[in-house]
Amino acid sequence: MGLTMIGLERGTVKLYDHEKKWETEAQNTMLRLKEILGGFIKDIQHVGSTSIPSIKAKPIIDIAVAVDNFDDILALEKELKQAGFYYRPKEEPKEQLLFACGSYYDGSGDLQTHFIHVVKVGSMEWIHYINFRDYLKKTPLAAKQYEELKMSLAEAAPVDNGREKYLEGKHDFIVYTLRKALVYSYLGKTVEIKIDRPMGSSHPKYKTHIYPVNYGYIPKVFGGDGEELDVYLLGVDKPVEEYQARVIGIIHRHNDTEDKLVAAPEGMRFTKSEIAEAVHFQEQYYESEIEIG
Repeated sequence: MGLTMIGLERGTVKLYDHEKKWETEAQNTMLRLKEILGGFIKDIQHVGSTSIPSIKAKPIIDIAVAVDNFDDILALEKELKQAGFYYRPKEEPKEQLLFACGSYYDGSGDLQTHFIHVVKVGSMEWIHYINFRDYLKKTPLAAKQYEELKMSLAEAAPVDNGREKYLEGKHDFIVYTLRKALVYSYLGKTVEIKIDRPMGSSHPKYKTHIYPVNYGYIPKVFGGDGEELDVYLLGVDKPVEEYQARVIGIIHRHNDTEDKLVAAPEGMRFTKSEIAEAVHFQEQYYESEIEIG
């Protein structure tokens, strides 16, 4: 294409080869938002398919904005509208504010060009936007699978009011990818673990099921099952209530809706077989695979 393609008519689904100028447009958009919102922005990033160089995308720019308080942003709705950012309260997903750009919103045409997703700092919404982008950038196979899925959906329904069929068709892939992206994002990182099932305690439902290791979760981080992300803590030989440890592995469960993390004190390492032995008391009931980092 000679000219940079930005925007699609509402209700159409069409994919284009990646353009470097999409990133330029995203950077310019973020600068405009910073001029209006100033210090209320705690982080702002280009997300969505136009931020992933290896895949085709709808030429609509997605920007994620992290803030402390939604009211601060809504107080500037007038200024945002004057700059071409239109608040869409009836279309916004739960736990975020949605603003949109394009001639469809100012009434002069039918183009949608940008979506601005305002979410809370540290929220799962923010984590998912960033993780999904980063995971597809680092995982070419997953990126290719996503592109092929989108191409088949676009071919099947090039005209789709609200792009509902297109979004529905991507749902399962996105849910699974977010699950994997989440656990991979913690590999090698130091985390604070809240231990709710300390070493020597029994399972809350199955009293004969005793935990030979400390088992807990990362507070306010939710895994594939909708519950806080679970962590096996190895290398600590006494019951604890909280612990700071480094994530050394992932347990991928193939027949469950969630995966588990494995953590250990800084500098302590375990082999796959050592991890398998330590977690066998619980993982014996699942088809699982251990990955270490």
